[in-house]
This record gives sequence, C-alpha cells and structure tokens, in this order.
Amino acid sequence: MNGLILINKPKGPTSNTVSVWVREILGEKTGHCGTLDPNVSGVLPILIGKGIKLLEYLQIHDKEYICLMKLDQKVDDDRLKEVLKSFVGEIYQTPPEHSAVSKVTRTRKIYSIELLETIGKRALFRIECQHGTYVRKLVEDLGHVLGTKASMEELRRTRVGEFTEQECISLVQLKDACALSKEKPELLNQIIKPVEYAVKNWPRVYVKEKAAENIAKGADLMAPGLEKTAGQFNRDGVLAIMSGERLIAIGKALFDSRNIINQKRNPIVKLEKVLV
Repeated sequence: MNGLILINKPKGPTSNTVSVWVREILGEKTGHCGTLDPNVSGVLPILIGKGIKLLEYLQIHDKEYICLMKLDQKVDDDRLKEVLKSFVGEIYQTPPEHSAVSKVTRTRKIYSIELLETIGKRALFRIECQHGTYVRKLVEDLGHVLGTKASMEELRRTRVGEFTEQECISLVQLKDACALSKEKPELLNQIIKPVEYAVKNWPRVYVKEKAAENIAKGADLMAPGLEKTAGQFNRDGVLAIMSGERLIAIGKALFDSRNIINQKRNPIVKLEKVLV
C-alpha cells in the first residue's frame, strides 16, 4: 500500500497525531507533509509506504489559507485592503518561539492576499504563500501596520500545492472505508491515491525497460536509456522518472529539457530516490 492520502485535519490533534492515526487504521508506515498547528484545520497530505520517500519534495509546496483575523479597533475596508496588498511580495519573518525551527529572520513570499469579508472588528481573508510562512505572525505584523492589535482567531489550510480541500476526506471516512474494504476494496482505491498522483504535474523523463532495471538497482540514467521527456525543466531541476505510467524514481536533471534529448553517452539524470 504505497501512495498519498489527503486528510481534512480537524482542529485539536497535532499533525503527527493524525499521521499516527492513519498509520494505525491502514497498518502502513505514514508521514505527513507540512505541519499544521493543533488549532488549525484543513488539507494535510499524508504519504503511505514507499510514498514517504516523496516527503522532502512535497513539504516545499506553496500553500493557501483562509484566515479570520480579529482587530482591537475597527478598520475601514479600503484601508484594510491597502495594507493587505502592501504585504504581497517578499516579506521578512522570524519564526515564533513555539515553532520547532531556528529563530532566525528569513524571507518568505506572499503571492496574493484577498479580503473576503469584514464584520465589525473581524476580517476574513485568503492568502497564497510560500511554504514555511507563519500566518499568525503575519497577522501580528498586519496589526502593527494598521496601528492596532491583531490576532488570528481561525485558520484553515485550503490548498497544498495542487491538492485542494475538495479532495480531502475525514478520518471517520477513512476508518469506515477501511472497515468495509474486505467487501468493497474499491473504496480504499478511491481514497488512497497512487504515488504517481503526487507528482502528476512534475516534469518527467520516460525510460526504456533496461534503464528502468538499472535505476531500480541505484544507477543514474544514461543518455541511451532515455525514451522521451515531458514538461519543461532546467538543469538541477527535480524530475519524476517513469517507466511507462509507473513512477520508479526521483532524479535531478543534469541538462535542461532542450538539451537532454541530444545527449549520446553522458549521464543525464542523477538518481535521488528509488521508489520500486
């Protein structure tokens, strides 16, 4: 049982606790992508079995959140929109004290912020941002610019990369499907997405049968083993290595997509992870 499951994390448990519950339900190794605070709900991708090898790649996906912010003083909508817009682009953040990462100031990108609704001193907005952005810290900074104290009342993650909340299932749905899987195995097949789904929009290289056998043993991809490419990529870009429609490995391109096909003898993709 290898693949990806998209869980609609509830408020309360930690992301690690949810991952452990999925492990206990399925009886397989699991690992979660992109930690959510206990009081934050939403999209939590969980990798299963050999799919765990994709963890480091999926953790760096961009994120989308819906945030409910409470202000100590009511702010005019036009002023609020103006300040929200000023945070689009590169910002500086120092991780909060409770976070598990180093408390060093770093830059993060905010791709968009959209004000959805205001009621009294509360404002609801959507934010698209780089992985590792602390929305709670962003809310505090918004308050500083607005000249009033601001706090995050609710936060929900609605997207991780291209995985959306519409694709998610609850833990109860997973447990029910697992209980019924002996009679209806298709239920779990509908819920657990194959590893290929996790890299569905990655650039990729398709390899010949003999090359696939060598890659499974840990060899880099040599030029004669290349069948075709799909998607645009640069040198050092991460690639899905495919044998037919099956994902067999992850590699790093040694040439860009324009030149890789013209190589004759060179190694063309450096192997990083084998998934078979």
